[in-house]
Amino acid sequence: MFIFILTYKRFNMRTEKTLTGIFLASVALKMFNIPGSSILLILSLLIISLLYFPFAFYFFSDKSLKTQNIFLSIFGGMILAIIPIGVLFKLMFWPGADISLIGGITLTAIFLILTYFMYKKTSIDLNTYYKNYLTRILFWLVISIIFYSISKKQLLQIQHSNDPKLLELKINAYENPDNMEYQYELENYCRQQDSLYLVNEMKNN
Repeated sequence: MFIFILTYKRFNMRTEKTLTGIFLASVALKMFNIPGSSILLILSLLIISLLYFPFAFYFFSDKSLKTQNIFLSIFGGMILAIIPIGVLFKLMFWPGADISLIGGITLTAIFLILTYFMYKKTSIDLNTYYKNYLTRILFWLVISIIFYSISKKQLLQIQHSNDPKLLELKINAYENPDNMEYQYELENYCRQQDSLYLVNEMKNN
């Protein structure tokens, strides 16, 4: 029985830590435009969001499914699941990112205060559960604040610092999504760059 509980707890922690590590690594790769970084980013954040809701009651428990505040786990999982989606939308330049992050920051901050007061009044059996829970909340609150404070323009400047022309076109296109002329200019430039890349590859081979 002891071995089962230990394995159960380690599996929970390893799964969550591994996915969080993949997420952080994919962010770094995304900033350098490494191929495949977007796929890693999407998969890791979507899975993290799913782990938090609806499976928070399983991954947030301490030594067993009973060693937790089940209501807090489920409700908190719903709140924490918002942040990975908001971060994903921000890094992929999809609409609705800032709204998700603002909602995540507000709800998580309120939930942090609530959880802290519950931790202060809890029994010794739930001390570890609440400490781990507070760590999660603080981590994702900091992440959400960081990504909310970074503008699309700043992200683009990091990603395309070596290609000023592409940077300019993307800023124009993303800041003016209804302007089809900017969209066409960006698409044409990307096609030209792809064609040049293929020609250079053929020459090298």
